Amino acid sequence: AHTLSLVHNHILCKRPTLREMASMKLVHLFRRYLSIALTLFQSLFSRFFDFPILVKLADSFLSLYFLAFCDLRPVTVDLDDGETTVHFWISGHRRISRPNLVMLHGYGGNSKWQFVHQVSDLSKSFNLFIPDLVFFGQSYSKNSDRSVEIQARSIVGGLKKLGCVQGGRTSVYSISYGGFVACKMAEMWPEMVEKLVIVSSGVGFTQQQKTAEMRKHGGDCSKILVPQTPMDLRMLVKISMNTGLTFVDWVPDFILSQFIAVMYEKNRQELIELAKNLLEREEESELPVISQKTLIVWGDKDKVFPLEHGYRLQRHLQSSRLEIIKGIGHAVNIEAATTLNNLITSFVLSV
Repeated sequence: AHTLSLVHNHILCKRPTLREMASMKLVHLFRRYLSIALTLFQSLFSRFFDFPILVKLADSFLSLYFLAFCDLRPVTVDLDDGETTVHFWISGHRRISRPNLVMLHGYGGNSKWQFVHQVSDLSKSFNLFIPDLVFFGQSYSKNSDRSVEIQARSIVGGLKKLGCVQGGRTSVYSISYGGFVACKMAEMWPEMVEKLVIVSSGVGFTQQQKTAEMRKHGGDCSKILVPQTPMDLRMLVKISMNTGLTFVDWVPDFILSQFIAVMYEKNRQELIELAKNLLEREEESELPVISQKTLIVWGDKDKVFPLEHGYRLQRHLQSSRLEIIKGIGHAVNIEAATTLNNLITSFVLSV
C-alpha cells in the first residue's frame, strides 16, 4: 500500500498546447466580428427574437455533431422509482475492446454544451455514457430530494438499465458539480467504479470555505450558478475562465438572454434548490473515503475552487495524482480540452 502511494500520489504541471492557445485567439476574434453582425441583424429583425430560435438552433447543431461526428446517440431512461427520467448520450457502437467512460458535467448548460470540445477525441478511445444530471437538459424527477446522493442514484440507475456495468467496471470523469456526484458514486458503488477523474471540484469544502468563497463573488452563488440576466451569465463565465476576454464579452445581450431561457427557465427553481443544498449543507468533517485510483486535474488560476483545495484533495486520496495546468481557470474542459483529453485517456487506459 505504501508503494502504491508513492507511485500514484504525486503532482505534475502541464501547460496548454500552442494549438489550444492559437485556437482560442482566433475564436475570440471571430466572435467579436460575429457579435457586431448579430447586433446589426437583431436591430433589423428584432420582432423575430422573442422566441429563442438562435440558441435552439445551435443546440440542434450540437446534437447533429454528436450524432454524425462522434458516433453518439440520445437515449432517455425511465428509472424504476417511477419519478425520474435521465437523458444520456451514449456510444452508438460499443466495442468490447474499449473501456466504458461516464462523463458528468457541472453547472452551466447541459452535457452537450459542456463536453462539445471533448467528445470527438474521447469517443475514439472509450464507450461513452454522457448523462444530463437531474434537472439539467432533458433529465427530470418528481422527487423532492435535492441531494448529491439522489443524483448519484439516478445516474447509476440509468447506467444499469443501459448495460454499462455489464462486461466490466467503468471509469468516471467529472467536472465541478459533477465531481460531487462522481465521488458519491465511487463511495456507494465501489464494485462498479474502477477509476475516477476529478476536475476542478470542491469535494469536501468546509462550511467556512464555502462562506469565504461566496463572499468573494457577492454572497449569493446560486444566483451566479443559475443566472437570470446577461450580467449574471457574464459573471459566471468570467469567474470560470482565465482567458481574458471571453466569448460572452462579444455576444449581444439578446443571445445571452436566449441561452438563459433555453438552459435555465424550465427547471430554474429546482436548479436553485440543488445549488443551495450543495452550498448550505454542512459538509462531512472528513473527505470521502475513496479507494479507486484517482486523477485530479486543476487549473492554477481557478477562481471558483482555488488550487489549494486540489492539493488538499490529493493529499487525502492516497491512490491519486494531481495534474496542474498552467494559466487555466475553472473551465479546464473548455480552455484546455486537448490537454485534458490526453490526461484522461492515458490515465484510464493505463494498467
